[in-house]
Amino acid sequence: MNMKGIVLALLVLAGCCREPKGDPSVLIATDQAFSRMSVEKGLNAAFIFYAADSVVKIRDGNFPITGKANMVKAYGARPDTGMVLRWKPVIAEVGAANDLGYTFGEWELYLKAKDTTMYGNYLSIWKKQHDGTWKYVLDAGSNTPKPLH
Repeated sequence: MNMKGIVLALLVLAGCCREPKGDPSVLIATDQAFSRMSVEKGLNAAFIFYAADSVVKIRDGNFPITGKANMVKAYGARPDTGMVLRWKPVIAEVGAANDLGYTFGEWELYLKAKDTTMYGNYLSIWKKQHDGTWKYVLDAGSNTPKPLH
């Protein structure tokens, strides 16, 4: 077999064996609805509502929160009325089985008392639930000096 034939065979094999990805549009819409809820009802309500039972929430400078019951305790114990958190997904992918995916994006947090806005990035890993909804199973974020986009 000549070199062109080998290259062609490798290209055909690479194309046929690659798993197709799921459609990320539902995941993007879910993440956008999550952000809207954070703005409209508060970040505590939103982070609890969209959390899976097995959630892991990684927090800057703190130990992670594991499990939805612990999310309810942690987020229910602190007021969120002095802040507005919003975000937008920039990248999203869903696996071929259409049951796991992730979103990566930018967030901004407005602190009313200080009249200041903080910025950052986030990564959320999502899992489709038995009822067809998506809940995040892992969420982490970091601060940035300003928005990327």
